[in-house]
Amino acid sequence: MRNMGERHMQTRRPLGLLLILISLLGFGMMQVFVAKTSAAVPVAEQMFFRNLIGFLAVAPLARLRGVPLLGTRAQQPALFTRSLGGYVGVLCMFYAARHASLTDATIVSRLSLFMITIAASVIFHERLTPGHIAAMAAAFAGSWIAAAPRFDSTALPLLAAFGSAVGTTVAYIMLSYFAGRADGLTVVTHFCAVSTVLSLPLMAGDFAIPRGGDLVCVLMIGVFAVAGQLGVTFAYQMAPAGEISLYDQLSIVVNALLACLFLDQAPLARTYIGGGLVLAAGAFLFWLKRREGQR
Repeated sequence: MRNMGERHMQTRRPLGLLLILISLLGFGMMQVFVAKTSAAVPVAEQMFFRNLIGFLAVAPLARLRGVPLLGTRAQQPALFTRSLGGYVGVLCMFYAARHASLTDATIVSRLSLFMITIAASVIFHERLTPGHIAAMAAAFAGSWIAAAPRFDSTALPLLAAFGSAVGTTVAYIMLSYFAGRADGLTVVTHFCAVSTVLSLPLMAGDFAIPRGGDLVCVLMIGVFAVAGQLGVTFAYQMAPAGEISLYDQLSIVVNALLACLFLDQAPLARTYIGGGLVLAAGAFLFWLKRREGQR
């Protein structure tokens, strides 16, 4: 039975890789519009509209497929764990990015790569081979080179960035857990609903009505967040969590390219070097897993 499950995972792995790339593009575009509205729209409000629009977009799809919007009663403990982990991860990262050097916050949050891989090996008994460890170390090194952290930020924002890594680990491990247990659309609508409700008290005293171009950008935050959420949710159900978490490091490359295209931020030489190392690590892992599947 285990061999059959591994063969089934091998056939779905390329689709999982495609979905995580779609997710990275969606979240990257979301960050572009977050940056464009950061001066006019508070963080809590950005998160509120991000998740409200996501819920309104995905709920009809869930209805069409006949799956429960918020899951069954028996699924609630696991669904709330995923939703709260994801919300804490996003909230902590938003706080860290605004109160610390972005490079410092980025590299600390990247510790989720190791956390997810270790948790997946313990909980789901995913095999951790020397090749996987080497690829993981190379991907993290590439992220370090691209981000070039200085670690001159104060302690609290860095602690928030670490909290983001923990929250992300919890959320993404739960996505793997839901494979065969809950529909991906249910997982997304539950997360969006919980995050929308939790954002309400945070934005109550600092609400600003977005107008004109800001309103369009806020809507785009929600639209691209939906693409990112759907991509990452189904990706973790298609391939091993430890493997998908490594490909997630490609966000360094995707975000740099999108910032160059839409925010007039020219990538530095270290971005190309670090991004190339991450790409090489991902390509090596894909080749390694394909060879293992052939054996």
